[in-house]
Amino acid sequence: MKLDIQGMITNDDDAEIYRDWLGMTVTSPADILDKLPTDGSDIEIGINSGGGEVDPANEIYTALRNYSGQVITQVESSAYSAASIIAMAGDTVQISPVAQLMIHNSSTNTNGNHNDFDKASNKLKSTDKAIAKAYSVKTGRPVDEFLNLMDKETWINADDALELGLVDEVMTFEKEPVTNSVSNVLPRKVINHIKDLVNENQKLKTKETNSQLSEHDKLVQAKLTILRK
Repeated sequence: MKLDIQGMITNDDDAEIYRDWLGMTVTSPADILDKLPTDGSDIEIGINSGGGEVDPANEIYTALRNYSGQVITQVESSAYSAASIIAMAGDTVQISPVAQLMIHNSSTNTNGNHNDFDKASNKLKSTDKAIAKAYSVKTGRPVDEFLNLMDKETWINADDALELGLVDEVMTFEKEPVTNSVSNVLPRKVINHIKDLVNENQKLKTKETNSQLSEHDKLVQAKLTILRK
Protein backbone atom coordinates (compact mmCIF):
# COMPACT_ATOMS: atom_id res chain seq x y z
CA MET A 1 0.00 0.00 0.00
CA LYS A 2 1.20 3.48 -0.80
CA LEU A 3 0.23 6.77 0.86
CA ASP A 4 1.37 10.22 -0.22
CA ILE A 5 2.58 13.30 1.62
CA GLN A 6 1.83 16.10 -0.82
CA GLY A 7 1.62 19.86 -0.59
CA MET A 8 1.72 21.76 2.67
CA ILE A 9 1.61 19.87 5.95
CA THR A 10 -1.04 21.27 8.26
CA ASN A 11 -3.27 20.30 11.19
CA ASP A 12 -6.57 18.45 10.78
CA ASP A 13 -8.70 21.43 11.77
CA ASP A 14 -7.30 23.75 9.10
CA ALA A 15 -6.96 21.22 6.27
CA GLU A 16 -10.53 21.77 5.02
CA ILE A 17 -9.99 25.52 4.77
CA TYR A 18 -6.90 25.10 2.62
CA ARG A 19 -8.48 22.46 0.39
CA ASP A 20 -12.07 23.65 -0.05
CA TRP A 21 -11.70 27.40 0.22
CA LEU A 22 -8.21 28.05 -1.10
CA GLY A 23 -7.87 25.11 -3.48
CA MET A 24 -4.51 24.07 -2.06
CA THR A 25 -2.99 20.61 -1.84
CA VAL A 26 -2.30 19.80 1.80
CA THR A 27 -1.66 16.78 4.01
CA SER A 28 -2.83 16.53 7.60
CA PRO A 29 -2.26 13.73 10.12
CA ALA A 30 -5.74 12.27 9.49
CA ASP A 31 -4.90 11.83 5.80
CA ILE A 32 -2.22 9.33 6.79
CA LEU A 33 -3.25 7.92 10.17
CA ASP A 34 -6.81 7.08 9.09
CA LYS A 35 -5.51 5.10 6.11
CA LEU A 36 -2.87 2.99 7.86
CA PRO A 37 -3.61 -0.71 7.36
CA THR A 38 -4.91 -2.57 10.38
CA ASP A 39 -3.13 -5.80 9.44
CA GLY A 40 0.40 -4.46 9.80
CA SER A 41 1.15 -4.92 6.10
CA ASP A 42 4.10 -3.04 4.62
CA ILE A 43 3.51 0.51 3.40
CA GLU A 44 5.28 3.08 1.26
CA ILE A 45 5.05 6.80 1.95
CA GLY A 46 5.74 8.99 -1.09
CA ILE A 47 6.92 12.47 -0.13
CA ASN A 48 6.59 15.56 -2.33
CA SER A 49 6.22 18.46 0.06
CA GLY A 50 7.67 21.86 0.78
CA GLY A 51 6.93 21.40 4.48
CA GLY A 52 4.56 23.23 6.78
CA GLU A 53 3.65 22.95 10.44
CA VAL A 54 5.99 21.04 12.74
CA ASP A 55 3.44 19.54 15.17
CA PRO A 56 1.37 17.76 12.48
CA ALA A 57 4.60 16.49 10.92
CA ASN A 58 5.70 15.17 14.31
CA GLU A 59 2.34 13.44 14.73
CA ILE A 60 2.72 11.67 11.39
CA TYR A 61 6.35 10.79 12.17
CA THR A 62 5.42 9.22 15.51
CA ALA A 63 2.52 7.25 14.05
CA LEU A 64 4.73 5.82 11.31
CA ARG A 65 7.45 4.94 13.81
CA ASN A 66 4.86 3.16 15.94
CA TYR A 67 3.33 1.30 12.98
CA SER A 68 3.79 -2.45 13.34
CA GLY A 69 4.62 -3.15 9.69
CA GLN A 70 7.59 -2.10 7.62
CA VAL A 71 7.56 1.52 6.47
CA ILE A 72 9.43 2.72 3.40
CA THR A 73 9.56 6.49 2.97
CA GLN A 74 10.43 7.69 -0.51
CA VAL A 75 11.56 11.25 -1.17
CA GLU A 76 10.33 11.52 -4.74
CA SER A 77 11.05 15.17 -5.39
CA SER A 78 11.15 17.26 -2.21
CA ALA A 79 11.16 16.75 1.53
CA TYR A 80 11.72 20.27 2.76
CA SER A 81 11.41 21.63 6.27
CA ALA A 82 8.72 19.72 8.23
CA ALA A 83 8.41 17.14 5.45
CA SER A 84 11.98 16.04 6.13
CA ILE A 85 10.88 14.99 9.63
CA ILE A 86 8.35 12.58 8.14
CA ALA A 87 10.98 11.18 5.79
CA MET A 88 13.01 10.08 8.84
CA ALA A 89 10.16 7.81 9.97
CA GLY A 90 10.93 5.10 7.45
CA ASP A 91 12.49 1.80 8.43
CA THR A 92 14.04 2.29 5.01
CA VAL A 93 14.41 5.80 3.62
CA GLN A 94 14.79 6.10 -0.13
CA ILE A 95 15.44 9.17 -2.26
CA SER A 96 15.18 9.79 -5.98
CA PRO A 97 18.52 10.77 -7.54
CA VAL A 98 16.96 14.11 -8.49
CA ALA A 99 15.25 14.82 -5.15
CA GLN A 100 16.41 16.96 -2.23
CA LEU A 101 15.95 17.45 1.49
CA MET A 102 16.04 20.87 3.11
CA ILE A 103 16.50 21.42 6.84
CA HIS A 104 16.31 24.73 8.68
CA ASN A 105 15.38 26.37 11.96
CA SER A 106 11.74 26.55 12.96
CA SER A 107 9.96 29.91 12.82
CA THR A 108 6.83 31.58 14.18
CA ASN A 109 4.94 34.87 14.31
CA THR A 110 4.99 36.63 17.67
CA ASN A 111 3.41 39.78 19.07
CA GLY A 112 3.67 41.27 22.54
CA ASN A 113 6.26 42.45 25.00
CA HIS A 114 9.80 41.20 25.64
CA ASN A 115 8.50 38.37 27.81
CA ASP A 116 6.39 37.09 24.94
CA PHE A 117 9.38 37.17 22.62
CA ASP A 118 11.55 35.37 25.19
CA LYS A 119 8.92 32.64 25.46
CA ALA A 120 8.71 32.35 21.69
CA SER A 121 12.50 32.13 21.44
CA ASN A 122 12.63 29.36 24.03
CA LYS A 123 9.88 27.48 22.23
CA LEU A 124 11.68 27.73 18.89
CA LYS A 125 14.96 26.53 20.38
CA SER A 126 13.22 23.55 21.93
CA THR A 127 11.46 22.82 18.65
CA ASP A 128 14.75 22.93 16.77
CA LYS A 129 16.26 20.40 19.15
CA ALA A 130 13.26 18.12 18.71
CA ILE A 131 13.58 18.29 14.93
CA ALA A 132 17.32 17.68 15.05
CA LYS A 133 16.66 14.66 17.26
CA ALA A 134 14.74 13.00 14.41
CA TYR A 135 17.79 13.39 12.14
CA SER A 136 20.11 12.21 14.90
CA VAL A 137 18.04 9.10 15.64
CA LYS A 138 18.09 8.18 11.95
CA THR A 139 21.80 8.77 11.37
CA GLY A 140 23.43 8.18 14.74
CA ARG A 141 25.13 11.55 14.39
CA PRO A 142 25.10 14.19 17.18
CA VAL A 143 22.10 16.48 17.54
CA ASP A 144 24.43 19.52 17.50
CA GLU A 145 25.65 18.59 14.02
CA PHE A 146 22.16 18.92 12.66
CA LEU A 147 21.43 22.04 14.67
CA ASN A 148 24.39 23.64 12.89
CA LEU A 149 23.10 22.52 9.49
CA MET A 150 19.63 23.77 10.33
CA ASP A 151 21.06 27.11 11.42
CA LYS A 152 22.54 27.55 7.94
CA GLU A 153 19.38 26.35 6.10
CA THR A 154 20.98 23.41 4.34
CA TRP A 155 19.84 21.89 1.05
CA ILE A 156 20.84 18.25 0.75
CA ASN A 157 20.94 16.37 -2.55
CA ALA A 158 20.60 12.60 -2.86
CA ASP A 159 24.31 11.79 -2.64
CA ASP A 160 24.89 14.06 0.34
CA ALA A 161 21.81 12.67 2.10
CA LEU A 162 23.20 9.16 1.65
CA GLU A 163 26.60 10.22 2.97
CA LEU A 164 25.03 11.83 6.04
CA GLY A 165 22.92 8.75 6.68
CA LEU A 166 19.63 10.60 6.31
CA VAL A 167 18.62 8.10 3.63
CA ASP A 168 19.43 4.44 3.17
CA GLU A 169 19.17 4.17 -0.59
CA VAL A 170 19.24 6.29 -3.71
CA MET A 171 16.44 4.96 -5.88
CA THR A 172 17.32 3.15 -9.10
CA PHE A 173 15.01 2.49 -12.01
CA GLU A 174 14.67 -0.67 -14.08
CA LYS A 175 14.00 1.11 -17.35
CA GLU A 176 17.15 1.74 -19.33
CA PRO A 177 17.41 4.51 -21.93
CA VAL A 178 16.81 3.24 -25.45
CA THR A 179 19.69 3.96 -27.80
CA ASN A 180 20.00 3.29 -31.53
CA SER A 181 23.26 2.04 -32.94
CA VAL A 182 22.55 3.96 -36.16
CA SER A 183 21.79 7.64 -36.01
CA ASN A 184 18.56 8.76 -37.68
CA VAL A 185 19.58 12.41 -37.82
CA LEU A 186 19.51 13.69 -41.39
CA PRO A 187 22.48 15.66 -42.71
CA ARG A 188 22.02 19.42 -42.67
CA LYS A 189 22.24 19.62 -46.50
CA VAL A 190 19.29 17.22 -46.82
CA ILE A 191 17.23 19.22 -44.30
CA ASN A 192 17.93 22.47 -46.16
CA HIS A 193 17.06 20.88 -49.51
CA ILE A 194 13.72 19.67 -48.18
CA LYS A 195 13.01 23.13 -46.79
CA ASP A 196 13.70 24.65 -50.22
CA LEU A 197 11.33 22.18 -51.87
CA VAL A 198 8.62 22.95 -49.31
CA ASN A 199 9.02 26.70 -49.87
CA GLU A 200 8.76 26.27 -53.63
CA ASN A 201 5.66 24.14 -53.21
CA GLN A 202 4.03 26.86 -51.12
CA LYS A 203 4.54 29.29 -53.96
CA LEU A 204 2.94 26.85 -56.40
CA LYS A 205 -0.27 26.84 -54.41
CA THR A 206 -0.95 30.40 -55.52
CA LYS A 207 -1.33 29.26 -59.11
CA GLU A 208 -4.90 28.55 -60.13
CA THR A 209 -4.73 25.30 -62.09
CA ASN A 210 -2.34 22.42 -62.60
CA SER A 211 -2.10 23.31 -66.29
CA GLN A 212 -0.28 26.49 -65.34
CA LEU A 213 2.54 24.54 -63.70
CA SER A 214 5.83 24.39 -65.49
CA GLU A 215 7.81 21.20 -65.83
CA HIS A 216 10.05 22.42 -62.99
CA ASP A 217 7.01 23.01 -60.79
CA LYS A 218 5.72 19.51 -61.46
CA LEU A 219 9.13 18.08 -60.63
CA VAL A 220 9.14 19.87 -57.25
CA GLN A 221 5.73 18.45 -56.41
CA ALA A 222 6.81 14.98 -57.44
CA LYS A 223 9.89 15.12 -55.22
CA LEU A 224 7.79 16.19 -52.22
CA THR A 225 5.33 13.38 -52.87
CA ILE A 226 8.18 10.86 -52.84
CA LEU A 227 9.62 12.32 -49.62
CA ARG A 228 6.27 12.05 -47.84
CA LYS A 229 6.15 8.37 -48.69
